[in-house]
Amino acid sequence: MLMNVMIDLNTLVEETGAESGLSFNIDGILLDSVNLEYDGNVAAMIGMILKMCLEMSEDVNNGDLRQVMIKNNDGIVVANKDNEDNCIALLSKDISKMGLLLRKMDTVFNN
Repeated sequence: MLMNVMIDLNTLVEETGAESGLSFNIDGILLDSVNLEYDGNVAAMIGMILKMCLEMSEDVNNGDLRQVMIKNNDGIVVANKDNEDNCIALLSKDISKMGLLLRKMDTVFNN
């Protein structure tokens, strides 16, 4: 499991005020989701984004990829991966929660 600890996705979504969240592996295989329609498709797409960003990071020698943030007009997605390629993504329609999402994900992945 993620960082050898079971993450309670419901609690993570609640603590951050995110609308939804999901856990999956880098290959996009869904493990769990909260409040997300088409969760399998979303896991596959974010997994592909993480994998592509990981390869780009390796190609330009920027070190290991830890986090990807996607910001658009209607919200934000923050996705993190651990050393074993387990991933969590949180989605929020409230852009003002960006700092909280980034900080909480750092806390989860650094403990």
